[in-house]
Amino acid sequence: MTVKKEKENELPRRGFCKECVKYSVALSAFSLFPGISNWAANAAERKEILKNPLSPSGGICNPAPVDFEKFYRQKWTWDKVHLGTHNVNCWFQQNCNFHVYTKEGKVIREEQVGNYPQTNSKVPDFNPKGCQKGCSYSELMYSKPRILNPLKREGERGEGKWKEVSWDEALTDIAGKLIDTIDRHGSKTVVVDPGSNIVNYLAFYSMFRFFDQLDSVILDVNCELGDDQQGAAVTFGEITNDRSADDYFYSDLVFIWGGNPAYTQIPNFHFLTEARYNGTKIVAISPDMNASAIHADYFIPVKPGTDSALANAISYILINEKLYKHDLICEQTDLPFLVRIDNNKLLRQSDLKKNGSSEILYRWNLNINKPQQADQATLNLGTCNPALEGEFKVKTINGIVTVQPVFEFLKKQLADFSPENASKICGVAPETIRKLAMMLVNAKAATNTCTSNFSKFYHGDILVRSQILAFILSGHLGRKGSGYVTASFLVPDGGVNLVYELEQVKERGLYYMAKYGASFWTNLYKSEDWRYTLYKYHIDTFVDSRSMVNSTLFWNLHGGIIEVSGRTKEWDPYLKRNINEYIKETLDKNWQVLDPALNTQPRVLFSWAGNSIRRVRSSQQLLKVLWPKLDLVVALEMRLSSTAMWADYVLPVNGAYEKTTTMVANTNTLSPFLHTTNKATENTGNSKDEWEIACLLAKKIQELSIQRNIRTFTSARKRIRRFDEMYNTLTATIKENESEKISKKIVDESSNLGDDAWNKMKKKGFVKFTGVGNDPANFGNACDIKPGETISPHTWHTENKKPWMTLSRRIQFYIDHDWYLELKEQLPIHKNPPKAGGDYPLVLTSGHARWSIHSLWRTDPLMLRLQRGEPFLLMSESDAQKRGIADDDKTKVYNDVGYMLTRVKVSPNVQPGQVIMYHGWESYQFAEWKSYRNVLASPLNPIEMVGDYPYLKPIMAVRQPGQNDRDTRVEVVKN
Repeated sequence: MTVKKEKENELPRRGFCKECVKYSVALSAFSLFPGISNWAANAAERKEILKNPLSPSGGICNPAPVDFEKFYRQKWTWDKVHLGTHNVNCWFQQNCNFHVYTKEGKVIREEQVGNYPQTNSKVPDFNPKGCQKGCSYSELMYSKPRILNPLKREGERGEGKWKEVSWDEALTDIAGKLIDTIDRHGSKTVVVDPGSNIVNYLAFYSMFRFFDQLDSVILDVNCELGDDQQGAAVTFGEITNDRSADDYFYSDLVFIWGGNPAYTQIPNFHFLTEARYNGTKIVAISPDMNASAIHADYFIPVKPGTDSALANAISYILINEKLYKHDLICEQTDLPFLVRIDNNKLLRQSDLKKNGSSEILYRWNLNINKPQQADQATLNLGTCNPALEGEFKVKTINGIVTVQPVFEFLKKQLADFSPENASKICGVAPETIRKLAMMLVNAKAATNTCTSNFSKFYHGDILVRSQILAFILSGHLGRKGSGYVTASFLVPDGGVNLVYELEQVKERGLYYMAKYGASFWTNLYKSEDWRYTLYKYHIDTFVDSRSMVNSTLFWNLHGGIIEVSGRTKEWDPYLKRNINEYIKETLDKNWQVLDPALNTQPRVLFSWAGNSIRRVRSSQQLLKVLWPKLDLVVALEMRLSSTAMWADYVLPVNGAYEKTTTMVANTNTLSPFLHTTNKATENTGNSKDEWEIACLLAKKIQELSIQRNIRTFTSARKRIRRFDEMYNTLTATIKENESEKISKKIVDESSNLGDDAWNKMKKKGFVKFTGVGNDPANFGNACDIKPGETISPHTWHTENKKPWMTLSRRIQFYIDHDWYLELKEQLPIHKNPPKAGGDYPLVLTSGHARWSIHSLWRTDPLMLRLQRGEPFLLMSESDAQKRGIADDDKTKVYNDVGYMLTRVKVSPNVQPGQVIMYHGWESYQFAEWKSYRNVLASPLNPIEMVGDYPYLKPIMAVRQPGQNDRDTRVEVVKN
């Protein structure tokens, strides 16, 4: 046996292994022991980190020698164990119960608890819940880039020159600016961007209460994010509906259509794999063979943005071969409703009777051979035998008109979507389309996995409307394991009470009582459904109340993005008018909300758990157009985000383990538990929680207003508000050091968490939701939550015959709004994606990353070690070869909008013609700070701006114009 001699200057194999162990142990020590990984003590090192968060000092580069045995023993010693979770926006995978271990007052590690109950013996339990981000949260919390003191900009914005200042100095400057700005220019010149991490109730409540006192503009970012589920809002009347993850065990067919739950639902994904072991068939439909597709039984590659053609082909087969579920679509949908041939409008009572209602619609009753108005109080057909096909004459107040059921119009429209025709569009073979159709028809219970992917397409609404149509025609609705789901949302309904604490609501209370009081009770009596009436009240008052305003319109019209997105007509051949005409009409008619008005310049911007420079598509325009208008930019942060780098002040916010709070938003049906995180350790450095920051800033405003004798200001509604009472008003019920009471308040006031919920949460870490409750955000689930049973949505409709929240009070596929008719989208249809950004050969798509929650972990050294460590673009082998690009090459990605510089990762999982960049990278992680946002054209779609239609009106988070990125066209060249 020969022994190979080691090369000179090369470690022997055993020595190499030892060094690897030492290096790994040292890395772990950085995350487990704050004394090693805490903020750099050296002033020069700290300054370098502030200038460049990715500097060597900002990460783990030179691990210290560690005695292995000592380290390992210390790892398993602690003083206390706390229950906690991470109040970040994980949405579909939120939250997870963790044990948080502290030693000498510092968190040394965290681990999953694994104490979730099993719903019943037929389904798996939810254990374990957690992901690699949660398991390393303490490393993030104690990492060197953590901001410990307020920072004041010294150089130019974005230059990275900062000075650490006291809280008193920072708050004094900020408060003074706020008083001066509001006094001189009006309250609506102060704007706050809540960002997607506003989901914990402490941050949410603090922001709303504070900025409501100042009558400021609070941006509604959900549609801008691309989480608006426009297709569901149009079809179901609500976007929220989902099942609990264990309900997959009752499905025999699951479509992962356009999503990647292996990335976005890490704690829930085991339910899908276990269901597959149990016999459930999994079908993955996506352009790339992603991490979820490799666990599926069937992978269906589809061209990006063409899923509506595929779905319409399935519906074509179901209708052409009469495989649809006749009774279900007659009862649950608007497909039997009558449409006038002369104007393509739904037949209304106002057509037949003088002073008739425009919201009462008709079906043709074959039993009596004449039109009969549809019951708005129940879905029960009673004696009505509605016609799905045929042509009929109806006498209206203006003469005889010809009408046909919606189903007839649908048949004609789907005639172009034979599998052969659709295959040419979507790239799926005709025989595969037929197989998918038959799988749906033959399945006892088919469902899909929730995804917000399609909302991020320009034509995202028709992509989802078409998919819903295929599921409904094949009969999948309102049963265990069955039905199309769109957005997982289940929140504690105590949060609704915040509305009544807001000054602007108090100011308008009598007005709303006079305007809506009588109709509220009348509708309640007529509809026999208080939920529908309450929801209608909310959508009727949203625009007028101006409690939040659409961020997409704000960024476009005040931030200059319209210079890019306004080229919609250039890229969308279906558009009839210039996008500016649609914007003018929607604003003139008060369909959508824009604040401040176009003639008012924003002057102060607060980034409150937000990161708009990283998040907003074409955000380079914000720096060019909006930022020069701003006299003050303030960011609340744990670390220097892309937005914080362009701020004037950065205020350090404490971490999840440093406060007690619970979630107010994005808790969900998939994992129907509400969690609390209990304070495990004191604040790191001089960081503070959001409530204390709000209170201290209010106190400073009150003090300065008295000193300057500027005691009051006039709100936008011409009401007198008081600077000199702001702190007293804000802290009247909850003092500045009592932030735990905020979360206790929402739990105690919630009806859907069971008895003594707060004490149970404190002891166990979570409670299970007991019902949908009274928050309109939950109503779309439309089901009871019963002990010992999984959650299945829409059973109120199928079992109790409760109406849907649409004009027809059914699942609505036909929309006769003038803009829908103009754009020929009154029914689910397919439209080719726009060439957003110009006529370039590659389609740039994106997705939520596995190694971060948005941008929060994107710069974390431990997470970067699990991937390439810097931004990269996924490209197919054939596209790379054509361009002479090799793996890890530096490239320039460009279009008519801008460019970015990034490395390429050549992947066999990406189809030719597509490139992918997973989201969340900070701007400063790219060369020249040219991020992937620079190429995102995000054309505005006018269909998202409609109004003046009974249920298609904006409400918080829904039915507003959004941004999109999945249709972006680019070219890539070696750099």
